[in-house]
Amino acid sequence: MRKSVHDSVLWAAVLVLGAMSGSAMATEDPGGGVSPRDVVAAKFAAANRHSVEEVVAFYAPDAVVNASDFCAPRQGRAEVERTYRGIFSFVPDAVVEVQEYLVQGDRVAVRLTVSSASLGFSVPIMNFFTVRDGLITSDEGRFDNGGRPCTP
Repeated sequence: MRKSVHDSVLWAAVLVLGAMSGSAMATEDPGGGVSPRDVVAAKFAAANRHSVEEVVAFYAPDAVVNASDFCAPRQGRAEVERTYRGIFSFVPDAVVEVQEYLVQGDRVAVRLTVSSASLGFSVPIMNFFTVRDGLITSDEGRFDNGGRPCTP
């Protein structure tokens, strides 16, 4: 995806998030761009819309994604797409609710839950992101996977 298209998607998502949270303006980072927190928040907003294309647009082409149930880290936008298509097909009514963001420079820690009314569960998750130049370069999710075998 061209950077200008990514920027447009990012700014639209940030403005929607700002309107939803009562904030009139997106938070800027010291370098003059959109803050890492806003990038991650916009990614979660896209996830709640189940828009795989939007979610993928927030990741760098060589982003590394890891989770408690992965056998090995996944790399690249195609793997991000595969991951989110899998989540949304397995949990068609998945909802992300963020409880807390902690930000230090380009790193964002997030405490959240993913829940499903139809499947009757709510999973607490800690997610750790690195955001550079407005894109997620690293995404590591930690949660109790119930002892299930990892997924390749």
